[in-house]
Amino acid sequence: MRGSTTSSVVPGRWRPIAPGARILAAWGLIVLGGLRPLAAQRATATLLGTVKDAEGDSTIAQATVLVPGTLLRTTTNSRGDYSFTNVAPGRYTIRVILFGYQSATTPAIDVHAGETRRIDIALRKLAVQLPGLTVTASQMEQHVVDVPASQAVLSAREITHRNVVTVDEALPFVPGVTMNHGDLDIRGATGLAGGVGSRALFLLDGHPVLSADGGEIDFDAVPLLDVDRVEVVKGAYSALYGSNALGGVVNVITSPIAPDPQTIIDAHYGVYDPPSQYRFTNHRLNFQGLDVQHSRRVGNLGTRLYVGRETSDGFRQDDASSRWLLKGKLTFPADGEHPSSAYVVWSDEDDGNFFTWLSPSAPYEVPPATIDDRERSTKLSAGATLIPLANASLLLQVKPYVERDATQNHFHDNQDFHRATKIGAIAQLSASPWHGQTLTIGGEAAQTRVVSNILGHPRLEDEGVYAQDVLALSPRVSMSAGARVDAHRATGSPREVTLNPKLGLVVRPTDYLSARISVAHGYRGPSAIEQFVSSTQSGFRVIPNPDLRGENAWSSEVGATATIGRRFWVDGALFQSDYDGLIGPASAPGQPFVFQFRNVQRARVRGADLSARASVVPDVAALQLSYLYLDSQDLNTGLPLPYRSAHSVTATLDLLGGLVGLDARYRSRVQQVLAFPLDPRGDITVVDLRLGYRLFDTIFQAKVSNLTQSHYVDVMERTPGAPRSVMITAVRSF
Repeated sequence: MRGSTTSSVVPGRWRPIAPGARILAAWGLIVLGGLRPLAAQRATATLLGTVKDAEGDSTIAQATVLVPGTLLRTTTNSRGDYSFTNVAPGRYTIRVILFGYQSATTPAIDVHAGETRRIDIALRKLAVQLPGLTVTASQMEQHVVDVPASQAVLSAREITHRNVVTVDEALPFVPGVTMNHGDLDIRGATGLAGGVGSRALFLLDGHPVLSADGGEIDFDAVPLLDVDRVEVVKGAYSALYGSNALGGVVNVITSPIAPDPQTIIDAHYGVYDPPSQYRFTNHRLNFQGLDVQHSRRVGNLGTRLYVGRETSDGFRQDDASSRWLLKGKLTFPADGEHPSSAYVVWSDEDDGNFFTWLSPSAPYEVPPATIDDRERSTKLSAGATLIPLANASLLLQVKPYVERDATQNHFHDNQDFHRATKIGAIAQLSASPWHGQTLTIGGEAAQTRVVSNILGHPRLEDEGVYAQDVLALSPRVSMSAGARVDAHRATGSPREVTLNPKLGLVVRPTDYLSARISVAHGYRGPSAIEQFVSSTQSGFRVIPNPDLRGENAWSSEVGATATIGRRFWVDGALFQSDYDGLIGPASAPGQPFVFQFRNVQRARVRGADLSARASVVPDVAALQLSYLYLDSQDLNTGLPLPYRSAHSVTATLDLLGGLVGLDARYRSRVQQVLAFPLDPRGDITVVDLRLGYRLFDTIFQAKVSNLTQSHYVDVMERTPGAPRSVMITAVRSF
């Protein structure tokens, strides 16, 4: 393939890791050997102090305190105190970050051996609520303005105020993100893929949680009660995360387990209100759910258990669903600065199958031949983050994970099943050999096994090694450089090896302005479903493609973030991504009515990503705006890429601290479709109204979705969007 950076070796020779990966691993061992004396050196200074509110002079607990350019980080205790011991002599700054406050950075100070230095820091409240901390973009905790990539952080507070059931309902309000009939699309990387082969990597506390057989994101398997924040990194990010990070990364960070026991109960009930001319039943179509979560410390072990139940009639015929969701989490030692943790998530779902409407006059009904088609699936995700080594200059993390999914179709035209298990592990060492530099070296290996009547019994193997260097060139200039070598092999196919480099630069001329520029390469290996599927779906015959290869992309951007006063914030970026070998359905060679997944496209996507937040009236009214412009082109045909909109706009007006809100989404007409190009298409505009009231420890909320009863096609042809619905929610914490 033209422009590809991949190469293959002789089929049938299974090697534990690619040659390029061996070289990088050897280089990593040399670096680690050089770091050993640094890790052993004595650090004889102590930094301590108290974080206070600059206006009320009260102390602030749970603020994050960092020493930029090192691995030193901690949080303030209930009295607002922090301390760092065994600090190497040198010149340092200290940064304090807390949601709702303006981050504060001290002037550079000289720390000498044997010295105990007290530094008290005052934080000023922000009228506009801004996220401050991120770990995803660089695999280390940093302030968002120090990261050479466009990113967004969705806080638990914002998720709660939006009154959503699953996290994907809130993601369309993240700048640069659109949802295409359930598919997550970051800056036009995905379009519509039917859930298979996601071009955005989905993580849970840094662990991949894509389905083992199809590389699919299951948003239903993430309990919202457990979420602390959602971090979205935009652009190719395979240099750190490997396959699937072709268009970006979404990392769900769960909340820490507090010292005191806590129970949260979330109950919601909703009703769909389809337009009278399209009603297909006289029964009320409703949905409801109950979620219970309990956390407590047992000695120095943090424990959390979640149980959730969700049922829905759906707003379309044959679209009813039911789901059980269980999650357990442990942290140990619970009061450590770098606690180890483990989690397990189990779900059982029974879903109706709405493939396409009966007719334009009956958009919520299905063809008679597909009535009662259903799908049953169970999924298990488990993982752990083990910290065998953590000190001022070294942090070693080991992250094993398991993904297992089993699906059984109950369709009229097939009874297909597939079961898949993916077992993998990530090992990563971060080191700060001297102030102002952080090295990260890691490796990942995973194996996937599939048993299916439509996929056969394939095996997939993936390995990768990576390294990254983050260097502060001055107090206001930093750069990062890294690379990852990935190797992918599937049964009956040659091994594919890819080098994924990245380079970024951040310049902060003032405390209120940050500029960034980056370039990176991305890669996604084909999923088992894409490569091995052999089935008939809705009359279409699909056959395997053993020659299917991975997708590649070069992504670049230049952007800036500015805070103007305490009431206005703006971020913008210009970006371009060039894709090679994009995977999509196409006619099999010599068989015009038989389809298979093929490397069919070379494409380019460029555009602009803009967002702003403003406090119109402090503590009373706040406004959020985002705009995404996409100029996409299939370089083979010259046509726009399918299922992309040139213009996407979101707007949110929050009143009374978010208890009252108005959310609006607009998408211009989808420029190109695949299945039914003659069907009429139009713009999409949806407005939601939110109302809330807090009584002691209970939040009562009401939400009217699609307030204006907009009737639209949900990106994919002949699939209607959701009609107006009303939902009541009560959340109680004690």
